Amino acid sequence: MTAETYLSKLEAILSEPVALVKAREAQTLDRQLAEWCGHVVLFGAGSLGKTALKCLRSIEVEPLAFCDNNPDRWDEMVEGVPVLSPKDAAGKYGGSALFIVTIWSLGHRYAETKDKLSRLGCKGVIPASSLRWKFADILMPYFCQDLPHRVFQDSENVLSAASLWSDDRSREEYLRQVEWRVSGDFGVLSEPAREESYFPSTIFDLKSDEFFVDCGSYTGDTLQQFLVRTGSEFAGIVAVEPDPKNFSKLRNWTDRLNPEVRNRIQLNGVAVGSKRGQVRFAADGSEGSSVRKDGDIVVNCVPLDDLLAGVRPTYIKMDIEGAEPDAIAGAQKVIENHHPVLSICVYHTQDHLWSIPTLIHKLAPDYRLFLRPHDVDGWQLVCYAIPDKRSKLRELNR
Repeated sequence: MTAETYLSKLEAILSEPVALVKAREAQTLDRQLAEWCGHVVLFGAGSLGKTALKCLRSIEVEPLAFCDNNPDRWDEMVEGVPVLSPKDAAGKYGGSALFIVTIWSLGHRYAETKDKLSRLGCKGVIPASSLRWKFADILMPYFCQDLPHRVFQDSENVLSAASLWSDDRSREEYLRQVEWRVSGDFGVLSEPAREESYFPSTIFDLKSDEFFVDCGSYTGDTLQQFLVRTGSEFAGIVAVEPDPKNFSKLRNWTDRLNPEVRNRIQLNGVAVGSKRGQVRFAADGSEGSSVRKDGDIVVNCVPLDDLLAGVRPTYIKMDIEGAEPDAIAGAQKVIENHHPVLSICVYHTQDHLWSIPTLIHKLAPDYRLFLRPHDVDGWQLVCYAIPDKRSKLRELNR
């Protein structure tokens, strides 16, 4: 794809007037409901499905049923609505009701659910995008899903970041991600990369003397991958996990490691940010624990520039539930002085797709930037920022 074609495609995606985008947000669900005379089945009886039920009831639309893949839920009643198997729901309502897929979770792929329902005879199947737009005050923002008009309002920055990517695969992914944010159409998203998150050997290789900084260590899942990939040959690890429950599990796991390996791992039960202090933290012992104003506990927050004083990190990974920009700002000296590889998640907030690579580029304009999806439907999207000397692309271009 030529640079001219790439930018033309992006400009075309962003050409819709903001007023029309806002009208689309407000009116799409109403048109879809009218087409099906208000007859609705919700596919997915989990938290999103239950919230969707309340939203639809607020506009006097009563779903006919829930439909769910879990056999244990079939024939249950949820908030007064029966839960049916996909086969039974399709047999009963497939030709007369709109099926809204109210699932958006790791590992679930909308296209597969739509295909399944279509094969069972369902004539109308849509994602929950228009539902989220209609009830944005309740259902948005949620990770990278937010109102489309906000992309258009930030179009100057979206276009500016478009030129930062170092390969066609990243540019294609950027186009698809922007289009999804604008259209709500999951069908435009690409297949996830086949390589593990954070360790794509097509972009860079791990070194035998890697000093790895794992921000958002959870219970040690990424560290386990790192030890396997390196054969436990590394200079050091700094692991950061502020959730007390997760930190306890992380410590229990590392304490069972070979002492020679364990002695090279430093654990830190803190958050990372732009400055020292304390932050409120929602700690529930899950992957989604995060810094939040309404958090139930208070944790210490430390900039990486302070936390990493006296060491030379070579690789920093961040999966910290939306706090990535603040943490990058607090690592300015580390990045400028040591030029570590950066693997930064960009799926927690709509604008992180363009704001995070822009921030990295300002701090390290000589880095090569890559974008890779590691799960379906927008999840686990990672920006890789690689110093020129460690870029595999650089080696290929010699």
